[in-house]
Amino acid sequence: MAERSKALNVADLIDKGAFEFRAESPEERESRLRREEAEAEHNLRTQEAEDTHKRRISWCVYIFVMAVVGIAFLASTYIAVAGDTKTGLPDKAMGIITAIVAAGVGYITGKASK
Repeated sequence: MAERSKALNVADLIDKGAFEFRAESPEERESRLRREEAEAEHNLRTQEAEDTHKRRISWCVYIFVMAVVGIAFLASTYIAVAGDTKTGLPDKAMGIITAIVAAGVGYITGKASK
């Protein structure tokens, strides 16, 4: 078998526009590095702002949910204590109180195990 030549004619590749050779001046290099650093700094600041926003949204949702649960707990406690037993509402209120307490215990236990 004849061995194929593995020579590469770089001049032909440059003429075809496949490659571009150019020297980078020190000013161009400094400018490129400053631009890359500025972009990295911008990306970092953007990520920090997004993370802060997500934490703020999570905190607002948490406060809202806890307020709704607190109101439900207080209303159920009032109904269980002062409600008319003939209507059956105190039994339902006790079920709600039990569910809220069980969920709170589960939340605290799950958070402690992390």
